[in-house]
Amino acid sequence: MANPFEKRATEYLRDDEAFLAVVTPEPLATFFEKPAKEGRLYDRLAMIVGTPGSGKTTLARLFQFTTLRTLLRNRGMTSYKPLIDTLTACRAIVNERPTLVGCRLPLEAEYREFWEFPYPDELKTGLMIALLQARTVLAWLRNIQASGIPLERVEIVPRTDADAALATIGGSAAPALLERARDVEFAIYQISAALVPPDIENIDREAAAVYRPFDVIEAFRIADGEETLELRPLVIFDDAHSLHPTQLAALRRWLARRELKVARWVLTRLDALTPSDVLLDRMADAEEPGLKRAREITDIWMQSGEERGNQRRAFRKMAKDMAGRYLSQMEVFNRRRLHNLGDLLSTRSEVIAPGKRAKLSEHVDALQRRYGVSPERRRGFEQEVDSYLATANENGDDLRLGMLAVLLERYAKRIPQRGLFEEGDDAEPNRPLTADAGVAEGARVHLLHKYDRPYFFGIDTLCDASSENAEQFLQLAARLVSQSETQLIRRGKDAMLASGVQHKLLRERASEMVREWDFPQFQLVRRLADGLAAECLAKSLEGNASLGGGATGFGIPQDEFDAIPENHPHLARVLQFGVAYNAFVLAPNHGTKKRLWCLIELGGVLLLHHGLTLKRGGFLERRTDDLVRLLGEI
Repeated sequence: MANPFEKRATEYLRDDEAFLAVVTPEPLATFFEKPAKEGRLYDRLAMIVGTPGSGKTTLARLFQFTTLRTLLRNRGMTSYKPLIDTLTACRAIVNERPTLVGCRLPLEAEYREFWEFPYPDELKTGLMIALLQARTVLAWLRNIQASGIPLERVEIVPRTDADAALATIGGSAAPALLERARDVEFAIYQISAALVPPDIENIDREAAAVYRPFDVIEAFRIADGEETLELRPLVIFDDAHSLHPTQLAALRRWLARRELKVARWVLTRLDALTPSDVLLDRMADAEEPGLKRAREITDIWMQSGEERGNQRRAFRKMAKDMAGRYLSQMEVFNRRRLHNLGDLLSTRSEVIAPGKRAKLSEHVDALQRRYGVSPERRRGFEQEVDSYLATANENGDDLRLGMLAVLLERYAKRIPQRGLFEEGDDAEPNRPLTADAGVAEGARVHLLHKYDRPYFFGIDTLCDASSENAEQFLQLAARLVSQSETQLIRRGKDAMLASGVQHKLLRERASEMVREWDFPQFQLVRRLADGLAAECLAKSLEGNASLGGGATGFGIPQDEFDAIPENHPHLARVLQFGVAYNAFVLAPNHGTKKRLWCLIELGGVLLLHHGLTLKRGGFLERRTDDLVRLLGEI
C-alpha cells in the first residue's frame, strides 16, 4: 500500500471498515462530548468551524448512518471499542443502538450559482433551501438503504402540528418520500443547469412550490428485524465556506429556527467568517435580526486559543493514535509490528562535530575572560549545569558548554557596570544564577543556529509542530515515515531515525509547505510572518536567553488588538487568513505584567521553517503600529 500519510487517507476510503480502521476518537471527545452532554449538539444549529485539515469532514462521516451501523455490526472487535464508547458519550449511540440517521451534504456543488441568477434574493434563497432539503431527504434514505434496510420498512414520524404539510413532501412512507424528493431535485436542477436562467414566470411551479420536509419530519421509524428504531435525523452541511456570504447568512438564519426537530450542523472554514469573528471570537455576541446566537446556535471551534495546554496534550494523544492506525496499514511496518510512530523517532540528541565543539569551548573561555569570571565561580556555574543535566537525564558536552555560555551572559547582566578601563574583581550578581529548563532551551536554540546542532526531533516535537492540525501532522509525518520505510526496505537498516535526520527532514518539509501556500492574501501573510519571525529570532539569539527558548510571536495589548478590525481593516483581513490557514495562532487575554495581551504566535510549520522554539509563552511586546509597519502599510 502507498504511504497513507502522503494524503488525507480518510477522505479517500470509501469502505466504512477501512475508514473506521484509521480514524481516531480523540477529536470527538475533545470537541463534541461536552456539548452533547449539555444537550446542545442536536437540538439546535451547530456551527463547527476549523482550519483546513482540522478534521471536520472526518468527524462528519462518523455520524453518518451507514458508518454507525458498520461500527455496531463489528462491535465485537476490540479496536472499535474506543470509537463506540466515545460516540456513546456523544449520544450518537445508546445501548449499542444508533440514535441518529445522519447524512453529509457537501456544499461545493452548484449552490453558489443560485446567487448569480437574475432573481430576487428571496426566490434565490428559496430555491437553494428547497434543493438542499430535497437532497438531504435523498441522502437520508440512501444511507438507510446502504445499511441494508429496505425503504418499505421505513417511515417518518411527522410533527403533530404538520398534518397539512405532510402531503407536500410525499406523505410518511419512505418510497413516496423518495419519489417526491427526486421530483423537486429534478425541477430545481433544471433551473440551475440551464445555460440561460429561465424567466421568473417560466420557472417550474414544482420547483417554486412549498417543499419543507425539515418542518415536517421529527424522526425516522425503522423496522430493523424484530426491533423498531426511532431515530433523529441529522444533516451535516459541509464546506459551507463555498457559499456566497449572503447565502450562508440566509442558510444560518433558516437552520437556527428552534421549532426544527432535525439535528443540523454547518461545517465551515474561518474564511467564511468576518475578521471580527476570527480575531475577536465574538460570534456568540453578533446578533442578526430575529436571531439570538447564544441561545439558538452552538459554536464549536476546532482550534482555539483557550485551554491551550489541554488542547496540546489532547492533540498529542490523538496524533499518536492516528499515526499508529496509519502505520498499521503499511505492510512493511505491520509485518514487524511497528505501530508506534514514536518508536521510530529517536529522542537522543546528536552532539556537534569536534571542530565546532572546540570553537564553542573557545567562545565560553572568551566570555569568562570578558566578564572577569574567576575559575572558582565558573566551576560553580559548571556544577549548576551538571546538576540540572543529571536531573533532566540529558548529556552532551556541547549542551553543557551552551548552558554555561548562557549563564556567563546572564552573570554579565546581573553585575554592576564597569568603566571602560576598570578591571573586574569577580563581582557578585544582584540575583543568584540557576541552570534550569529555560537556560537549557535557550542553549539548544543557540546551538542550532550557531553550530547546526539538531533541535527538532521526537514524536512530541512532531505533534507540537502541527499546530493541533491533523493534516499538517500527516504532511510532516509523511516525510519521516517514508525515510524510515526506505531504511527498512532498501538499506536493511533499523527503522529508527536519528535526531539529525528528523531535524533535517522536518525543516525541509516545513519550508516546502510555506512555499506551497496559495490561499487568499498569502503573500501578505508571508510578509507579516517573516517580519515577525525575524524579530523573534533576533531576541531568541541574545546571549543571555532572557526568554528561555526565545520568542514565538508578538504580544499586542488586548484593547489595541480588539480595535484592529475597525481601525485597520486591511491588517485584520491579513490576520484572518493567517489564522485561517495555520500561519498564526491567537492567544487572547494573556495576562503578563499586570496587563492583558493578545499573543499573535507563529504556527508550528513557520517555527520549524525559521528555527524557533516550539515552547509557548515567550513573546515580544509590540503595538498595532508594529504590525502595520511589517506589512508596509502607510
